[in-house]
Amino acid sequence: MTKNKKPVIGIVPSFDEGINIPAGGDIKRIYLREEYMRHIAEVGAIPIIVHPNMTMDDIVAMCDGVVISGGGDIDPESYGQKPLPEASFFEVERNHEILKTIRFEEPRSRFEWETLLIEACDKAKLPILGICYGMQRLNVHYGGTLIQDIPFQRPDNIGHDVTAHDVTLTSKFLSMEKGSYIIASRHHQAIDMLADGFTVVATAPDGIIEAMKGYGHFGMQWHPESDSTGIHVYRAFVEHCVAQKNEK
Repeated sequence: MTKNKKPVIGIVPSFDEGINIPAGGDIKRIYLREEYMRHIAEVGAIPIIVHPNMTMDDIVAMCDGVVISGGGDIDPESYGQKPLPEASFFEVERNHEILKTIRFEEPRSRFEWETLLIEACDKAKLPILGICYGMQRLNVHYGGTLIQDIPFQRPDNIGHDVTAHDVTLTSKFLSMEKGSYIIASRHHQAIDMLADGFTVVATAPDGIIEAMKGYGHFGMQWHPESDSTGIHVYRAFVEHCVAQKNEK
């Protein structure tokens, strides 16, 4: 990257194989909330969507950092567990008729492709920011496990699905100093056993892990693109990516 060029941040979208978006039949799609792109552009970087039709060599050559966006659940078998029958389900509806009831999981194709992507980023020393699913994905990649369903497994939780709540940072995280913040939360899974090599840097009042860092990467359980922390978090991540690349 020359000094005159803007940094480029690759964003991993959600994958769909005709299940999560049933309209139009079994057509493969990728999709992404617009806020990711907007916030990264607002801090002076160029956001691009990365996908399996790009080679890993092209991705790491083109990007200064990668954001793994939110998404559905991760198959529990990926971290050595069986799905809990009590875990949340998702109803697929078409023309006001429920076609089937399924777990709202990201396709295996996304998980397997992300394995290659994370390995390529590690080899190239490319920083990753994992958001919600993205943080869980990093934890599973490095050997951690997940709470499959917070309401069932942690019934005394404060509520994490489509809400706002406090988090407490115990140390500086990107641009965020120690202290309490109100954040945008929308998830029913979370980290259970933290993978070796990561450090917890933020928790919710009920003990749910909300942010971590390790292996040169960052994970956030909440959605900074949907609250006041976003512009600061993404700016700090972009600046970190540029500094890392300039050190190579």
